[in-house]
Amino acid sequence: MWKNIALVSIIAGLLAGTAFPLSAREYKHSGCGKAAKAQYPDDPAARKNFKHWCKDQWKIYKETHP
Repeated sequence: MWKNIALVSIIAGLLAGTAFPLSAREYKHSGCGKAAKAQYPDDPAARKNFKHWCKDQWKIYKETHP
């Protein structure tokens, strides 16, 4: 019985570890919105332009660094 419980918990641990990789959380969000707000707190048009530029750069970075 203990062997079955150990086997099930090992399999569950392996599945949980592969389903949610830790590195995916780090690269999920670019942080461009916060950076734009910090750089241009009073200019919404400049903030929007910066955010779009930042997102484009982030996409390029993600493609080249898997």
